[in-house]
Amino acid sequence: MVISQFISSRFVPLYPHQQVAEALASMHNQHVQELPVVAEDHFTYLGIATEAQLNDFPPTLRIGEIPMGEHKPAIFAQANLFDALRVYQQNQLSVIPVLDEAEHYVGTVTVDKLLEGLAKMMNVQEPGAIIQLQMAAHDYMLSDVARLAELNDVRLLDVCTQYDSTHDIVNVYLKTNRMDVQALVATYTRYHYQVVQVYAQESSIDSLRDNYDMLMNYINM
Repeated sequence: MVISQFISSRFVPLYPHQQVAEALASMHNQHVQELPVVAEDHFTYLGIATEAQLNDFPPTLRIGEIPMGEHKPAIFAQANLFDALRVYQQNQLSVIPVLDEAEHYVGTVTVDKLLEGLAKMMNVQEPGAIIQLQMAAHDYMLSDVARLAELNDVRLLDVCTQYDSTHDIVNVYLKTNRMDVQALVATYTRYHYQVVQVYAQESSIDSLRDNYDMLMNYINM
């Protein structure tokens, strides 16, 4: 999935001629704490203005008189979903500016859209148990994990890993296509994989979906 699939023109950027008071009102009306600043030509991206930053300046000061700094967080339209998530994690932005190949401003992508895309990639809405394995980092081979699943006639719809550098271990989350994975769990145990958790009950899967929906509703508030 590329970012161009998620671009939105919902948020109106700020322009250099606007005063601080007007910019803060725009943020308030659009329910965001930051907005991209775009030149009067409507496509040259100048940087990000945050509510906290603007509160330090007089209300009548123009946005163009405020130094934006050299750091201009943005994502290219042809970048992938994980690049956008990295920009979000590094900058904690709810609205991420999107640029085309010529580095012209073309819109924004929001965190809720990124999460929707991530959920689709992870097949969150598809039925199937989720298995969490844990192992030493040097023992992790995706091909081995997938081979054992295949031997049990289980397809892996998605695989996510979380590396714990402190203990040099890997947590592996397997989204499967079946609710009954007892045989697969037994196989993993037999091959000395530590099975940390199995979300195999429909209620557990529903709970995960509910938690995701609650997160989306919170972001949209």
